[in-house]
This record gives sequence, structure tokens and C-alpha cells, in this order.
Amino acid sequence: MLRKFGIIAVLSLFVTAIAAIPALAVAPSSVTQTGGLHVCEGSALAVTPTKTDTTAFLTATGEVCGAGTTATATLSANATVVTGCVNPGSKNQQPKGLERTTTTTAGTQTFNTRSGRGTVNVRTTGITLPGRTCPPPDEPVVVSVTFTDVTLTITSQTGTITATFPDIDP
Repeated sequence: MLRKFGIIAVLSLFVTAIAAIPALAVAPSSVTQTGGLHVCEGSALAVTPTKTDTTAFLTATGEVCGAGTTATATLSANATVVTGCVNPGSKNQQPKGLERTTTTTAGTQTFNTRSGRGTVNVRTTGITLPGRTCPPPDEPVVVSVTFTDVTLTITSQTGTITATFPDIDP
């Protein structure tokens, strides 16, 4: 009996670990640098998507050098969002009443630097379910999101970095 509980506990932890695997970071398809601002040696710019049942957003990270005293990072993207309605009492039910919309999302971060070196960590505003309604007891959910025209722009007193990324489908 105790052995069954042990096996169930281990399997539960395994399933939880698989469900918690984050999306992989996406490298830029192109990077343009002007002036003295540049991506630090040994560092790379990347965008990581996050999607749940109710929101989706992007986070850009990296480290820049030659930035002067401050820098500003702006991450922007277009998003094609598919939402649907799910009855919360039904397991493994496919969403119904699918709707496709397009929107834009962006986020900005101003950060201080130390000796011209600073860390970028900027997040777009979340793509949510505003205005989506479902007949009771169904609840609205985000079925899928595709981010296109993903651009990270970092500006400082010394120059600009513009990185573009491929389409991202978390």
C-alpha cells in the first residue's frame, strides 16, 4: 500500500515538472548596432515567450556595453490571438467559439548602467481577454498567440541597437 503511494507521488512530481517547462528563448534574426553601444562580449540578446490560459507576453534579456549612464529598451510586437470558450467542469475539452483578433503589444524599461554596462530585462504588456465573453458556465481562454514583427530597440547617449526576431508561437 505504501509503495503505491510512493509511485503515485513520484509520477505526480514528474507530471508537474513536465508542465512547468518554460518556453525556450529565441535568438534574434538580425542585430544592428550604431555608435559605441553594443551587445557585451559573451552575452546575447534573446526573447522568451510566456503563455497561460489567460495571458501571453514576451520578455527580452541581454547585456549591453558602452551605454553611457542610462539606456532605454523597448520591446514591441504584433500579435494574432485566438481565444475560445471552455467549460471549466469538462476535462480535456477543446475550446469552442474560436475568435481571432490582432493587436500590438510593447514594453519599455529604462535602466542605469555601471561603467557603461547594463542589463536589459524588458517585458511587453500581457495579451489578455478584454471584452471576450462566453455563455455561462463557459470561461474565456487564450488558445494560441503568434507574435510577429518582434523588435527590441535599445538606445543610450552613445548609440542604438535594433534586434529583430522571427515569428514566435509559444
